[in-house]
Amino acid sequence: MASTNKTFDILTDDLLDVLASYLEPVDLIKLGATCQRLYKALNRPEVWEHKAIDDFGDRFTITSILDSAGLDLGEQLKQEPTDWREYYKERHLAMAKMNEDVETRMAQSEKDYEEAQELLRGFQSSGEIESLNKAAQLMVGILDHFPGHAGCYHLLGFTLYVLNELEDALTLLEVGSMVDPNYEPINELTREIEGLLDGYGSTMTDGAPLLNSAKELSAPLMAALTAIFNNFDKDGDGGLSPSELSDFVYKTNGSRPPAAFLTQMGIQFGKDKKGYLTLEGFFNFFLEQTLEDPIETRRDLEKHGWDGDRLVRCDIPRNA
Repeated sequence: MASTNKTFDILTDDLLDVLASYLEPVDLIKLGATCQRLYKALNRPEVWEHKAIDDFGDRFTITSILDSAGLDLGEQLKQEPTDWREYYKERHLAMAKMNEDVETRMAQSEKDYEEAQELLRGFQSSGEIESLNKAAQLMVGILDHFPGHAGCYHLLGFTLYVLNELEDALTLLEVGSMVDPNYEPINELTREIEGLLDGYGSTMTDGAPLLNSAKELSAPLMAALTAIFNNFDKDGDGGLSPSELSDFVYKTNGSRPPAAFLTQMGIQFGKDKKGYLTLEGFFNFFLEQTLEDPIETRRDLEKHGWDGDRLVRCDIPRNA
């Protein structure tokens, strides 16, 4: 036994941490029982913390980030455990119980995931933060059972992106990328956010937000949109006629929309007595788009000669 202890003495705490990550909990406990030195080394709180995060996901960091962004997680927001070994035992037992009926749990998780997607889609029209709160709660709940669900990390990252919490969004997307490096929605959103942050000089201090705290169009964005609207309102009557609106869409997307689309724009977002899209309707359209896809709004601005990051006029569009 003395020889065995001496052999284990050459193992540093860092090496033991790596070893512990590969062992089943029962084997970890048995190894710790072989000698006093290993017992102390393998029962350090950080050993069980790292093992819990490796096996069950880092829910406490995730919920802390979401909470700091102002999302109400309700019962899903829990404090970090004071005893990580006991926490690991509880989670291990809970996961073992869930595995007894994994098909039912998977079906429920997929249902919750679809509901979260629907809530995020609904947020674009309602602008109600409660939709984001509920969606975040559902996704955290799914990750509690399936920490390898890459789609949840993508949706959580997108939620933070909508809230303009770009660096925190990247943190969650990075975790999701480690879970599934080939999940393209995560990679795509990561590239978009990194591009925005690069445009801000790696900070948000110089950038202009698209929305204000009330989730309405920010003053800089409204000023940019007003200038663009007036540029296409050739006769200055305060409304975009079908031909004027068609010119705007062509400049933005590179194709002419059907007449029915032009009529529907005014009906859906705001029209004057002639049925023309008003400036308020123009704002309403961009509010809905921005709530759903802020990147698209910034791209649209660039196509009309504006800096999509800082919302100021440029002589040459960034994508020209």
